[in-house]
Amino acid sequence: MKATPVLYLDIDGTVRKGFDELGKFVNKASDVEVFPQVPNLLKWYKKQGWRIIGISNQGGIALGLVTMRDVAEAMLETQRQCENTFDKIAFCRHHEKAKDPEFAICWCRKPAIGLIVESALELSRIHPEYYPPHMALFVGDRPEDEECAKQARIKFISASEWRKQNVN
Repeated sequence: MKATPVLYLDIDGTVRKGFDELGKFVNKASDVEVFPQVPNLLKWYKKQGWRIIGISNQGGIALGLVTMRDVAEAMLETQRQCENTFDKIAFCRHHEKAKDPEFAICWCRKPAIGLIVESALELSRIHPEYYPPHMALFVGDRPEDEECAKQARIKFISASEWRKQNVN
């Protein structure tokens, strides 16, 4: 099997503007605004042979603030604005404050590594490659992103630093 690097990206505050930048959560496709430098960065990583996976906590589903459809449509719009460079966008719909235990307890909400493991396994079924952690990079803007990377033994870089890269 070919060893292939993976770029794991938090979505809100990393790929697209989130609460800190917009003053509100991204609740629908029309709220999506990808940071201007991100599409070129993603295209550069793709040209270098990387797989690209979005990893996002979307606890608003469990709290009844948004629907699965709203989140899915916002992720599709994110993919569109990023010129279809993602191999996969995975999101956790759980939140620890949800009243229903089915939506309160999971293995996928960052800082847990469930979405990383699930995504790498799914990619390996589609593409006969191996995705070793030492060849991966996780980019995020929150402490739970950095902790997720640490638990998965993946190198971490802050979103603000990553977006400053000059890849032209």
